[in-house]
Amino acid sequence: MKLPEFIIGGAPKCGTSSLYFWLAAHPEVYGSPVKETFFYSDAKNNFGPGPHCSKDDVSVYAKYFQAASAHQKAFEATAHYLYCDNARTELMNLPTQPKMIFLLREPSMQMFSHYRMIRYRLNGKQTTFEDYCKKEDWHRLADYSLHLSKWLEQWGHERVRVYLFEDLMRNKEAVLSDISNFLDIDSDFYSNFDFEHRNKTVKIKSGGLHQFGLKVQRYIPHGVQKLLLPLYMKFNSDVLPEMTDAERALLATLKSEKRADREELQQLIPYLPLQLWD
Repeated sequence: MKLPEFIIGGAPKCGTSSLYFWLAAHPEVYGSPVKETFFYSDAKNNFGPGPHCSKDDVSVYAKYFQAASAHQKAFEATAHYLYCDNARTELMNLPTQPKMIFLLREPSMQMFSHYRMIRYRLNGKQTTFEDYCKKEDWHRLADYSLHLSKWLEQWGHERVRVYLFEDLMRNKEAVLSDISNFLDIDSDFYSNFDFEHRNKTVKIKSGGLHQFGLKVQRYIPHGVQKLLLPLYMKFNSDVLPEMTDAERALLATLKSEKRADREELQQLIPYLPLQLWD
């Protein structure tokens, strides 16, 4: 029975999709065909009635990785595991003793990017960034030290590695080399690698078509996705509007308000280059 040897998690819009595809391209790694299984989430999968630990045993979870060869390290990338008690408790005790990789982003920009994804890509009901920021649930997604402290206390620093979206995007090869060393895979694979950006937020024309695409995406092989995605985005996407003065002012306020959280995070994980958030 093949089970994951590492899992990717993190806040929304922090680069987990890109990292998933970059790691899945490595010959020593096998990515679950379903990027986000939600198997160990605290709530059932929002994208359909898929397998879940509340009703299925680990052998069902193992089916996501059954096509992996014996020498490959299997993984999945349910970003929301960062916030899930089930994931933190159940994944820890898998016989593979998996490692966790978490991605974070400067909190105000994480919130803004998530808002734009909901409004323009998922055709959500939020009319302004100010309305989005009034919901406490969205703020909790960016309370990184609160969530990571639970993981580190339970799993220890040896099995958990945290990276910044900003560092990943600026220094792709260096960050992937560090991740490769953490996972004990060949880092030379990422020399001159084609780091294609995935899950970039755009303005979607047809929300219904996009929701359908999200549901069937898991059944389409990665290579076919890479070929079809440019055609689909050309047909069903448009350029995002420019940031308004009101949004820019609110971002500055949020960044100031979350300064204390940033200091707590730096104390919790001293190696993080949080100066990139200045």
